[in-house]
This record gives sequence, C-alpha cells and structure tokens, in this order.
Amino acid sequence: MVFNLLADNLAWLWDVIAMVIALVILLIVVKINGRIQKSGKLPTYVTRKIVHILVAPIFLLTWLLFTGTPVSRYIAMVVPLLFVVQFTAIGTGLMKDEDSVRSMSRSGDPKELLQGTLYYAIAIFAVTLFWFYIPKTGIAGGNPAAFVIIGCLAGGDGFADIIGRKFGGEKTFGIGGAKKTIAGALGMFLGSFIFSMGLIAIFSLEIASFNLVQL
Repeated sequence: MVFNLLADNLAWLWDVIAMVIALVILLIVVKINGRIQKSGKLPTYVTRKIVHILVAPIFLLTWLLFTGTPVSRYIAMVVPLLFVVQFTAIGTGLMKDEDSVRSMSRSGDPKELLQGTLYYAIAIFAVTLFWFYIPKTGIAGGNPAAFVIIGCLAGGDGFADIIGRKFGGEKTFGIGGAKKTIAGALGMFLGSFIFSMGLIAIFSLEIASFNLVQL
C-alpha cells in the first residue's frame, strides 16, 4: 500500500515506524494471551492456539501500514526475525519471558519454543521475504500467495486442533502415528478457507486483481 505520512524520500523511515508498530501490536497480543493463560480462564491448548491463529494474520494486516517500496519487505521481515531470535534465546535459556512461555508452550518448558513456535516464526519470516504482497515490480503485480499460506498456517492449523479436540471423538486416522479426526480435518479446511479469503478480501480493497503465481 502506498501509505506514507512522510516525504517520499523518507519512505524508508515510515517503513521503520510501521515495523515498530507491528512489533508492538504482536507483543501486546502475546502478553495479553499469557495473562489469560495464567488466570486459568482458558485451557492451555486454547491459549496456545489463540496465539497461533492471531499473530500471523495480524502481522500481515500491518503490511497495510508499509509504503510498498522495494525496501518495505526487508524492513517488515525484521519483525518475524526478532521473534526468531527471541524464541531461540528463550528456548536456550539466554532470556526469560514467562508470558511468551505460557502463551506458546504446552508444558511450560521454555525449550518447547525451539520447536513448533520457532518454526512458525521462521515460516512468517520466509513468507515476508519471498511473498510480500507488493513485489519488486510494483503494486500492479500484487501477489496474494502470502495470504493463502498464512491462512492455512494460522487459521487452518489452529482451528484443526481446537475443533478436533472439541468435536473429534475417539475415531482417528493418520500416517506415522498421527492422530487426526474428521472434525479436525474439516476445521483445517474451513479455517484455511475463511482466513485466506478474508485476508485476500481485505487487501483486495487496495489491489483489485491479484496474480497467484507472480512473485
């Protein structure tokens, strides 16, 4: 999006401001969720998935704050990169952050953040680097691939777990010992579809037509 409250030659500075805003918003989400988990109002598996479902889509929505210049993607990807560093530091014991551990671990063990949580942050970093919605060719070649990927990663995987646990029952299937349910599979499909189409619809207000294959 061509969104810049500064002069054109200071577009990079506005992107830095947008990056800071995005980082603060995501940290607030994690902190609030950690406090909810600590209060015991929701089970741990739900609070974990709340973060899983919300963080990536919210980050993508903050892309609307960036100027859309060629440098925007590189400044935006600092946000997930910082989370990669944070999760690595927490998981290896170099840093303590109880809210993050409560929000994103099953057992409260900081080392868990070196697994799925870290991979999640790396995935968002890769999506930002390779599929930022405004390619180097300009806004006319807008690419919705990131919204589909994140829709499946966040909405699909997140709702698959919650719905599968709630309505899946005892009958499971899967490969290599995985325990999946029909309800969970439907949750994956619906979550992926709703989140992907929702993100595309929001960004379509800016870009009327997307190219699914152009990077």
